[in-house]
Amino acid sequence: MIENLRKYPGVIIAALVAVFIGFLLMDTERFFRQSGAGSIQIDGVTYDYNEFQRIGPSSLKLAQQLSSYQSMDLYRFVMALSDPKANSPEAAERSFFSNRLFLRQAAQEFGIHPGDEEVQTFLRERSVFADSDPTNPSSKKFNQESYQNFVMNSLGKSGMTEADLISLVRDMLAMEKIQGVLGLASEVKAADIKANFQAMSQKISLSYITLPLADYTKSMNPSEEELKSFWELRKEKYRTDVRRKFSYIIASPTYPKGAEKAPQAPKPAKEGEPAPEMSDADKKILEQRRKAELDVAAKMDDLLADIEENKGSELEKLAQKYGWSITKTDAFTNATIPDALLKLTPRKTTKTIQELLFDLKTTSDPISHFTSSFPVGEADWLIARLDSEEASREKSFAEAKEQVKAEWIDEKGRAALQAAAAETKKKIEEAMKAQTPFAKAASELKRKVQSLNNLKNGETPTGQSEAPSLFAAAQYVNPGSLTELVTGKDATYVALVEKREVEKDPSFDAMLSTGLSRYQDQMNLTAFQAWLAERRVASTITE
Repeated sequence: MIENLRKYPGVIIAALVAVFIGFLLMDTERFFRQSGAGSIQIDGVTYDYNEFQRIGPSSLKLAQQLSSYQSMDLYRFVMALSDPKANSPEAAERSFFSNRLFLRQAAQEFGIHPGDEEVQTFLRERSVFADSDPTNPSSKKFNQESYQNFVMNSLGKSGMTEADLISLVRDMLAMEKIQGVLGLASEVKAADIKANFQAMSQKISLSYITLPLADYTKSMNPSEEELKSFWELRKEKYRTDVRRKFSYIIASPTYPKGAEKAPQAPKPAKEGEPAPEMSDADKKILEQRRKAELDVAAKMDDLLADIEENKGSELEKLAQKYGWSITKTDAFTNATIPDALLKLTPRKTTKTIQELLFDLKTTSDPISHFTSSFPVGEADWLIARLDSEEASREKSFAEAKEQVKAEWIDEKGRAALQAAAAETKKKIEEAMKAQTPFAKAASELKRKVQSLNNLKNGETPTGQSEAPSLFAAAQYVNPGSLTELVTGKDATYVALVEKREVEKDPSFDAMLSTGLSRYQDQMNLTAFQAWLAERRVASTITE
């Protein structure tokens, strides 16, 4: 049992032994190179590489590791201390590190010091080591064996100790208390949440007319002078796309005779029955194909090693060594990639072939002009070399003219549409004040009336993509009144709310209670992140 979280001499010794063994087995040259890496300084205090790793990246990974769908508290801790503007994993790690230090400073200022008992309660009742009873989710039982195994076998491998885990939990508990203090200034009122829930759970019936954008753009024909004036004010935004030329090698497995095609998986004789086992002949074919695919992958790695050894030179000669040919492309943009490349689907990544080629960052090192070898298609591999690049530049008026014209028409057309919609709404309002029904007033303006009946939040009836926007505009409008103008992608709408009815839900009170808690948590988080942002702005961080 973890009666005293600070007293684990056996566990700590085991963890230190694991770290020491790991140190002996690791690449020592790499270790000392990293240990000598740059430090980070915050408000005049310098933190070395080891401190940064322990408080930042290593703790970040630990918190993520101890998050699950049943234990989200450390996940929320990570989200609260992460900078949403971080544009790389490294930036996210740095922001987590600095924000955690700001959190600790605040805990000192507020006098918030979570004790051992609070940490112990969290581990017993709110962590991944607290097992839930499937028959009673609110019942938790601390899994001592799971906790001990994690401390002894997992922490040491990542260079962390039980003390680091406890420190992480203390900071998370401190954050919760600080969020509560900051959130006092933005208390969520039950009446506001109730009104919001009712607005989202109602059914709305409305009538509306459509003013298509095309009616106001189809006859527009700007002069050369108008387009040039429009372009002059915005010409820095009209730029050519980056164009790149590549040489690339696609390596395919050479399957032995008879194994050119993969055998089909056997099917069951009847639906619901298990499929029969694959024949020995088919198993042999699969094994032959697997060896061929492993062979081509290994050869591509060898080629990449040869390229690095030769500092990127003699690619053609190296390709011949392995019996592969090189394909050279003309210059192309991200949007005009050659079909031969476009049809290649990268494996083991979410990136497209365009992203893999155009995300390539080059330096003075010739090796930086090469991609790694990466798998494409079913079993092929690709290596590409960037041969040349045409940087993006500002377009001349002649080059940008068609784009300028399209944007001029769109901007002027939307302005004309909004003016016409406002005038139409005004006329309908005046007619309704004179007791003229909406439908008749619209008809007199030669506008067709459409209807949406008993529309619910999130619904989009077929052919009426405007429905969600109309629902949002009508949520708080009294029946018999017009909504504000609703502007869509290709039209603007003038709508009348005919009826609003809140659906009765027996679980409404429970939903309201849960919603109130979630809204307050979100407000507390928002206040906390705003406070962190202010701290970052007021601090001096040198990396």
